[in-house]
Amino acid sequence: MTFDNRMFEVGSWNAEFHPDLAPIADEVTVAPHKNLDVLATTDLDIQLKRRGVEHVVLAGMIGTMCVESTARTAMERGYEVTLVKDATAPEGGPTAYDEMLRRYELVAHHVLTTGELLATEPFADC
Repeated sequence: MTFDNRMFEVGSWNAEFHPDLAPIADEVTVAPHKNLDVLATTDLDIQLKRRGVEHVVLAGMIGTMCVESTARTAMERGYEVTLVKDATAPEGGPTAYDEMLRRYELVAHHVLTTGELLATEPFADC
């Protein structure tokens, strides 16, 4: 639906980076993904491997689709996976959220809150 409706297409409403999160010089940006799993149809896996990244942290919308699909692929490709449970939400309310968290325990090495994540290395000294 996102692709068919051309949501987030370059130049369309709300498709630009938030000014506080916009890439700066020499930061890598990844091509937009065309399905649920960001690793499946972008160069993200290549970019991560090129830089020696072994651990990915995932959060976002919708937690039961894009985030979970990407987490599964990342796990299968050998990454250590952390999912941030209070920065991710499913469609469907509290019951769907609880079910999402049960599945996250199956596809991730760590399921943390934002605070717990920020207390870990390398964030703790920031």
